[in-house]
Amino acid sequence: MTPEPSFAQLVMQVLRAAEQPLTLDEIKAQVELSRPVHTRNPRATIRSGISSTPLAVSLGGRPARYAWWPRHLAGNAFRQPLTRADIESGGLALREEIWYALWPDFYAGSTRSSGEVTLALAGSAPLQARVEHLVPGQVIWGLRPMPALAAWYRQQDAVPGDDVIVRVLDVDARRYAVSLVYRADRDNAPMARAIAARNQALIAAAEVVLRASTRSLPVFYLLPRLVAQDAYRDPLPPDPWDDVLRADLRFVVGERDVDLTERVVDYLEGEYGERFDPSAAPRPWQERRIARSEEVRQAWGVYLFDKGMEYIWGKHIFAAEAYYREALRLDPGHADAWVHLGNLRFNEGRVSEALAHYQQGQAAAEARTIGDPARYTGPFWGDIDSRPFMRALHGRGLCLWRLGQIEEARQVFAWMLALNPSDNQGARFLLHDLDEGLSWEESAAKDEGS
Repeated sequence: MTPEPSFAQLVMQVLRAAEQPLTLDEIKAQVELSRPVHTRNPRATIRSGISSTPLAVSLGGRPARYAWWPRHLAGNAFRQPLTRADIESGGLALREEIWYALWPDFYAGSTRSSGEVTLALAGSAPLQARVEHLVPGQVIWGLRPMPALAAWYRQQDAVPGDDVIVRVLDVDARRYAVSLVYRADRDNAPMARAIAARNQALIAAAEVVLRASTRSLPVFYLLPRLVAQDAYRDPLPPDPWDDVLRADLRFVVGERDVDLTERVVDYLEGEYGERFDPSAAPRPWQERRIARSEEVRQAWGVYLFDKGMEYIWGKHIFAAEAYYREALRLDPGHADAWVHLGNLRFNEGRVSEALAHYQQGQAAAEARTIGDPARYTGPFWGDIDSRPFMRALHGRGLCLWRLGQIEEARQVFAWMLALNPSDNQGARFLLHDLDEGLSWEESAAKDEGS
C-alpha cells in the first residue's frame, strides 16, 4: 500500500505546479484537494509544510505569497565579469546568482542534485560540467579548470573584464546557454544606459523583498526571492547583485546578510542608543526622516558617522557600515564617511570600489572644507578639518598602487608629502617602496613582518 503523502510533500507539489505565487490559504485549498487538513490548526500545518520546503520562498505582501523559486528560473539571464584567473585556468569561480541558477537545489539537504550541468557555449560544442567547491575554507564554488572552457575563452578572445552571460534554458535538465559580452561593447553609451536601467530594476526588486521581511536576509534567502520577483527575467541581465546593491546607499551588504540601511540604524538606535564616547557628537533634536535643512542634515551626518566609528572600534563591521551609509544618505558631503566606506572595500580586496569611494571623499572634502588645495591656508593634517582630505588621498594612492597604476600612485604620495612635509601618514615610506619596485602586496607584507 502506497503511504499517504505528507503535508510538506503536498505543499511542494502545489507550489511546483503553480503558475503564479500563492497565498497560504490558496496553498491550503489546493492541498485539501488531495488530503483534508484535520489538524488542530490547519493553517499552521500548511505554514509548517512551507517552512520545511527549502525551495519555497515568501514574496511578502499582505497576505504573503509563496513561490517555488526554481520554477521562475527558465529564461532568466545572469552576468559575471571574467577575471584573469578564470581565463588563465580555464575555470570559472561563480558569483552567487549563477551558482544558485546552476544548482538551485543546493540547499535542499539530502535531496539535492549533484551539481551536473550542460553548458551550451556560444559557437562551440555543449560542455558537460559540474559545480564544485573550489577553495578550501572559503565559500567559493564554480567550475574547475577544463581544457574545453579554456579553448572557448581563447576562441572568444576573452580578456579580464569581459562578461560571461548565463541564460537558463531548462531548469530540470540543467541546461544553460553561455555567451560573452566584450567590455568595450558593454561600455558604449546605449548599452551602459540599458544595463543601468536593469540595475535599477534589480534595486527596486531588492527593496521590495527586504521591506517584505522583518529582518536582514541571508544571501541564500535574498537571491531566490529576487529570481521569484523576476528581477533577472530579461535578455539583458543586470550587473552582479552585490556590486549593484553596494553602489546604492539604501542597502548594506555584509559578509552573509543584506539589509536596508535605515532599518539597521533604526534597530541599533532603539536597542543601543546610548553613546560610548562622551566626547562624540550629540544626537540631533529633529528626527532624521524629517530633517530638511542642510544644518540639521549635516548634524545627523556627524552624529551617525561618530556612531559608526564606535562600531568600527568594536569590530562590528556591518553596523559600522550601516551608520556610514546612513550618514551619507543624510549628508552626501561628509568626506570621512566616504573615506571609511573606502577603507571597508579596500580591506575586502574590492579595490576599484574603494578607489571610487576615496575619490568621492576627496571631492567632498574639497567642496566643503579645502577648496583649491593650492590656496588652503591651514596646515595640512595639523588642521583637523583637512584630515578627511588627506585620508582620501592616502587611500586613493594605495588603490592606484594596488591596481598597478604606479606613476599615478607616485604622484598622489608625492603630493601628500608636498602638502604635509611633516608626513604624519608616512608617504615618504610609500614612495621609497615604489622606487624600489615593490608591489603593494610586497610592501604590505614587509610592513607586517617588521
